[in-house]
Amino acid sequence: YGQRGMAQTDATRLPWSIDGRSIVLVDDVLHTGRTIRAVINELYDFGRPAKVSLAVLVDRNGRELPIEATCAAARITMPAERRLRLARQDDGRFTFTIDAPADRGTDRGGPG
Repeated sequence: YGQRGMAQTDATRLPWSIDGRSIVLVDDVLHTGRTIRAVINELYDFGRPAKVSLAVLVDRNGRELPIEATCAAARITMPAERRLRLARQDDGRFTFTIDAPADRGTDRGGPG
């Protein structure tokens, strides 16, 4: 986590029960589906929701798991070796750039 600028935090606590509720997960890029799978696994540690939906900014190809976004601002197809990068502009708008292939070791081309 330190390499990505993420600090260690305390254990997650939800201020309400998720049992029987509809839950909407929100992510920036849906790629392999592994991140969303991990989130769903953790979510079920807190209870049993009635429904789990997924909203993403970008749904790109390359799924390794049968996970699909209910809502996506954009759906794109791009080579696996390419990576999408999200940036926030000074005026608050979000933009994506597509990085050219480079020697990145075992990087699989994007989050989640």
